[in-house]
Amino acid sequence: MINTKDTDMLITADYHTHTRYSHGKGSVEANILAAIQKGLKRVAISEHAAAHMFYGVRGEKLKKLRREIDMLAKKYSGEIDVLMGYEYNLTEYGECDAPPEDERGMFDITLLGFHRGVWPKDRFMQNALLESFGLKRNDPVVTANSLLIAAEKYRVDILSHPCEYVRADIPTLAKGAAELGLLLELNNKHVSLTVDEIKEAAKYGARFVISSDAHCPEEVGECSLAFAAANEAGVGVENACILHNDK
Repeated sequence: MINTKDTDMLITADYHTHTRYSHGKGSVEANILAAIQKGLKRVAISEHAAAHMFYGVRGEKLKKLRREIDMLAKKYSGEIDVLMGYEYNLTEYGECDAPPEDERGMFDITLLGFHRGVWPKDRFMQNALLESFGLKRNDPVVTANSLLIAAEKYRVDILSHPCEYVRADIPTLAKGAAELGLLLELNNKHVSLTVDEIKEAAKYGARFVISSDAHCPEEVGECSLAFAAANEAGVGVENACILHNDK
């Protein structure tokens, strides 16, 4: 990993962007062109998975997205790598809305996070939903374990905006993520971890990835807030390079 302290950083890949397929405001191609303009080497279109009541991409729409990404990946081959991601939603304790195993090969990268627009399937998720509105609080250790169990079961790559809406115990989450090779996202739209929490997670071996969570093409590759948090915490990120070091 790169220590970002006293350095200028350049993001090389943005693995979390949305389009009009869900709740974004631009097309897949517009996100790709924005990424090329920003000098990125990779960009992923990572729409919400099926259980999200408002923004879930499923069925024929999901297959259409895969075909469009394949076509555009070929069109812009040599300029940028275009990936299809999928942002799973936590649905109950230790479970998410990952599709059946024989369909998961459709995705190049997967994320997992808690989102409010999911119907809770058990008491844990009922309490989590209430917590997201400030009405109750789950045990943060239980929340961390729920995410880790689902991430391991469905071989997730990135935990999206950890501690956004619901609190997860940082030592539990960080140690588990390190053991699983799971990246913790520093999300530019939802800077959900404090500087102290980032430092603590790093102490327990967590690795980080920065994403824009762009909802319009202009936001693709825009990660200044997330970089500032990483820089203040003095931690490295996986998808960045050093422009220069002042020391």
